[in-house]
Amino acid sequence: LEPASSPSVLADKRLAPATSARPAKVKLPELVTIRPVAKPAGDLDLLIVTSDNPEQTQEWLAGSAGRRTTLQVLKTAKPTQVINTSFLVTGVSPDPKGDYAVIVSFTLLNPKGKVVLSERGFARTSGRAPAQPAFILAEPVLAIILDETDPTGDYTIIGIVEDQTTNKTVRTSRKISLEK
Repeated sequence: LEPASSPSVLADKRLAPATSARPAKVKLPELVTIRPVAKPAGDLDLLIVTSDNPEQTQEWLAGSAGRRTTLQVLKTAKPTQVINTSFLVTGVSPDPKGDYAVIVSFTLLNPKGKVVLSERGFARTSGRAPAQPAFILAEPVLAIILDETDPTGDYTIIGIVEDQTTNKTVRTSRKISLEK
């Protein structure tokens, strides 16, 4: 993202003579709409949400149930763009006291399938298990920044959630394409 231009620079640009050359097309990052469905206790699942807006997932979780039917996920990114990656857990199992605890690990693979980054136990969350199916954000959110030297193509984010109550694990993935 480029810093905003000052008003004087904007005014100068508007007064400049028109040129016959067409401006280069700027391709915006592509978004995909998904319809996540929360799962009941014992049906552990993990949703990986990629976004260019760091608050998107928190805002979606804070919205009313009727407004949480769809969620925008970043499908393509540009070099140096921050890819905010949230790990949403659902279907957690309560322990005898009614609490849950989960740990999320991740691996990022480049287009050739080589590990770029990997961290076991990256995100965690615990607390009172929800009475109804719900999504829970495991924190922190992962910020991925690919630069000009990274190869273009599909990167794969693999997430693994471990339910500390049942020792059950679930693996899922999300692809995001780097385009220059």
